[in-house]
Amino acid sequence: MKKALFLFIHFLLAVSLWSEPEQTLSLELTDALYRGEEDWYFAGTGQASLNIQSPRDPHVQGALVLDFIPVDLSGVEPAVPVSHMNVKKAYVKARFPGLRMTLGKTRLAWGDGVVFNSGDILFGSLNPILDLTRQELRSDTAWLTALNIPLGPFAFVEGVVLPPGYDLSNPSNPGAGDMSRTSAGGRLYFTVLNTKVEFGYLYKGEEKVAIDVIGHRPYLSLQGNIGPDWYLSSSAAFLSEQQKKDGSEAEWEDSWNISFGLFHLQEVNRNNTLTFRLESLWFPYQEWEEKDVRNTIYGVFLYPEITWQRGDAVTFSLQSVLSPLDVSAMITAGAGWNIYQGLTLQAYLSGFTGEKSDTFAWDRGDQWLSGQDAVNGISLMTGVRYTF
Repeated sequence: MKKALFLFIHFLLAVSLWSEPEQTLSLELTDALYRGEEDWYFAGTGQASLNIQSPRDPHVQGALVLDFIPVDLSGVEPAVPVSHMNVKKAYVKARFPGLRMTLGKTRLAWGDGVVFNSGDILFGSLNPILDLTRQELRSDTAWLTALNIPLGPFAFVEGVVLPPGYDLSNPSNPGAGDMSRTSAGGRLYFTVLNTKVEFGYLYKGEEKVAIDVIGHRPYLSLQGNIGPDWYLSSSAAFLSEQQKKDGSEAEWEDSWNISFGLFHLQEVNRNNTLTFRLESLWFPYQEWEEKDVRNTIYGVFLYPEITWQRGDAVTFSLQSVLSPLDVSAMITAGAGWNIYQGLTLQAYLSGFTGEKSDTFAWDRGDQWLSGQDAVNGISLMTGVRYTF
């Protein structure tokens, strides 16, 4: 398996060198001071991303994106104990008369929302636990094939198939995927009175990310402008016949979710920009009272963000994910200084508030999970990002 991946990557690199592609390497290197389960720790970490794009062509485009991650110290995802390389994207997009095709590992943008997006039934942008120091807050990708048929200036229909992931529990044939785990569906996109309307359906055969649900997945998404931009999405999961045979008793109400967001960009004194974003996620049939159980799914979560940018050089940001029902929050303050082209100094201070069993906790205490937790309540990260 590893040898095949190694040869595949070298083949793509050889082809890219022959065709003179556009190559970009991004290095993000940081020093992290954080509180762990029992003490304070200091560590160096970072990420490298190699992006190889095919030469510009109006009819076909290809890309390969490789991520190298030494250690994940975000504290909000399962800790990565060793360095690893990930093929984040490897795709070809082609445009034919009346048809567009996407094939490979990539991400399709269904619905609207930076943190919370009920319309993203492909990847499930619902988990309130995420790393606010990342440039892309939702960046999951998957192997897929999509066909897009334009219907007009702002209208199209799109179909997609996502094959199942590798079955590592089958040592005789780990590449084999059960057909029942295949995901397939489509969406229709058009505008009505300056309002974008998008609706679709996906049969989801397997989970892609945390807080994801398999089954029949319809969704509806709207986007418009009332001064600030607004966007609204809703989706739910209905049991498939196989799930019913397996004895699942989940109801569609348990998975029903609604996301709503507002975004506004304000120019100040011509050279400064102030942006505001507020997103909310609602689970009408989940918990609406505080529980002393960790990983409880509550009925509402909020994401406020404010960013101040001075010219092209200095940026200050304040982001937070709030869980109002257990009165806890994850707050991240950030600053960036673009000194030279491609070189940015950056710093992030992140802190959690709440009791040990809350969604976000200052001190997990006896609720600490060694395979999941890395940062206990607070962390400071400083470093550089260099793209060349």
